Amino acid sequence: MLQPVQASTQVREQLQAMPAPVLANNYHPGLNLSEYWVSEKYDGVRALWDGQRLTSRQGIPIAAPAWFTANWPAVAMDGELWAGRGFFDAVQSAVASGTTQDAQWRQLRYMVFDLPSSAGLWPQRQALLKQLVADADQAWLQQVPQWQLASHAQLQAQLQQLTAQGAEGLMLRRANAPYRSGRSDDLIKLKTVDDAEAVVVGYVPGRGKYQGMTGALVVQMPCGQPFRLGSGLSNALRAQPPALGSVVSYRHNGWHASGLPRFARFWRVRSELPQQPATDGSTALSLPCSP
Repeated sequence: MLQPVQASTQVREQLQAMPAPVLANNYHPGLNLSEYWVSEKYDGVRALWDGQRLTSRQGIPIAAPAWFTANWPAVAMDGELWAGRGFFDAVQSAVASGTTQDAQWRQLRYMVFDLPSSAGLWPQRQALLKQLVADADQAWLQQVPQWQLASHAQLQAQLQQLTAQGAEGLMLRRANAPYRSGRSDDLIKLKTVDDAEAVVVGYVPGRGKYQGMTGALVVQMPCGQPFRLGSGLSNALRAQPPALGSVVSYRHNGWHASGLPRFARFWRVRSELPQQPATDGSTALSLPCSP
C-alpha cells in the first residue's frame, strides 16, 4: 500500500523527470477508435501537479490552500481544476485571484487524467493513478472516468448527448502510448464547436451604434497572425475592452485556407492567464494558428 504523501520505492522507480504536458489534436477521420479510451472534456483550468505544487499548463504557479493538496502523492499528475458543468467562472475566479480563499476552492475538484512521469503505457498509468487517488482519500481529488466505444457513430451520438447536458466535449486517449509531450494523435479532442485563444494587441473604433466604443478587438494568434474579433462582444466589453496583452478565447467553425478562423466570435477573457506580449512569429501561447 502506498503512503498518502510519499510514494513507495517501487513507484519512484517508475518515475522520470516531469515532462512538458501532452497537447490534443482535433478529431479527424481515420482514427482507429478501438485504440482509444474516451472521457468527458471538462470546462476548467488545466493544472499540473509536480509532486509538490500546482502550476498551469504554461508553468505559472497556482495558489491553492494547503488543505487542498495535503496528502497528495509525491508523483506528477496531469489534470483539470473543475467546478462542474457550466461553472468555468468559479474555477477561473479561484485561480486568477492568486489567493487561497477557502470558499472559492471548496467548489473545485482536481480531475486527474494521467501521470506524466510514469514510464508505463496508458493502462499501467491508469492502474497506478487509481491506487494513488485511493490512497490520498480526498473527495476533491478524482480520477477521470474513462470508457471505450465501438463505433464513430456511437462517439458522435455520445458527444451530442453530453453536450446537451452541458459538457464541453469529449477527449480520446490512445491506450498503447507512453506519456509524450507536445501535440499528437495520442490525445484527441472532439467538440461540437471549435475554440482557440489569442492575445489582444489593439482595438478598432466602433461605428454607428458602437460610436465611442470598441468595434472589434485586434487579436494575435500564437503564430503572430492578427485578425479582428468583433462578433460576440457584449456592450459592456465594447465600453471597457480587455487590456492589451489579455488572453481571450473565441469560438469558430474551422479554418480558412489562409489559416484564419472561420466565423470567429468572442467567447470569454482568460483572466487566470497572465498578459502576453505580441509576437512576431514566435509562440506566446502553446497553440497553433490552425491544425
